[in-house]
Amino acid sequence: MKISGNIVRVLLLFVLPALLGQMPDWKYFKDRQGNTYFLDRAGKIRITNLKRYGYRPVSASGIDYYIEYATSLIQEHRPLEGISVLKSICALPSDNNRVLQAQVRATEILNTLKKKNGPRYSAMNESASLIIFSNDGATTVINDLMRYTFQAPGRIDVVRKRDRAGSEYRYSGIQFGARASRNAAAPGDAYDFLIAVDSEKFSVPIRDLSHAVEQWRGNVGDQGLTRQVLEQKDDRVIYLFRSGDRPGYTGIEGIYVIGCYSHYVRLIASDSGYREDGGIMRKIIGGFRTVTERR
Repeated sequence: MKISGNIVRVLLLFVLPALLGQMPDWKYFKDRQGNTYFLDRAGKIRITNLKRYGYRPVSASGIDYYIEYATSLIQEHRPLEGISVLKSICALPSDNNRVLQAQVRATEILNTLKKKNGPRYSAMNESASLIIFSNDGATTVINDLMRYTFQAPGRIDVVRKRDRAGSEYRYSGIQFGARASRNAAAPGDAYDFLIAVDSEKFSVPIRDLSHAVEQWRGNVGDQGLTRQVLEQKDDRVIYLFRSGDRPGYTGIEGIYVIGCYSHYVRLIASDSGYREDGGIMRKIIGGFRTVTERR
């Protein structure tokens, strides 16, 4: 399964020369993460295009870009996206002074936002629940509201994010495009497989795993898939599934329950893609972890 797009590169062919012509004293840079920006004569990072935030993983190698990016998002009245970047910076392993300095700065900005917004900050922080960062060739995802985490070797990007909330219910759905380590640095937006995590939080604890399985099947449908149980415990069940189509697709899905939370995780690839990356996909879903809510 491949998802591709080259629009950004085409646009840069037209936009970049115009920018360079208007700002001859600025230097154009592209860091290891593919982020593009300018340095002015004073050495300050200038971000000229605050396009729709894609929840790209922050990293130590691009830390100067990401702290400035978060600040720019907040200045452009996009605080939720800025908070998510700042929280991701704070979650990075602190293995050098540049990261430590960026984390101090990120904490200062978060504290300022908390003081400025008062009671509203709690709702803002909940809406900025996705933390995503890269380190040592792997990408870590943490959802600090829906209380789960997982890690994927290589690179993952957020393709879609949806949230719903009521007085006694909350839903979060995130779809990721994943690249195995061998393709992590390849240009464009072609993914080796997809990861989808749907989460629900209720006002009362979920009755048991079988109830959660029944609920998710009702929500997403059976889809005519053939399923084989790979693992089952009191709090989770993991299946291998295959479609009956040709060309077909293969994947792994897991349903997890913990207290008031229920998670439905799916990893899907083409049949040929699964033959190549099935081991990686099983490792990802095997490492999916839920966290007990703090009281």
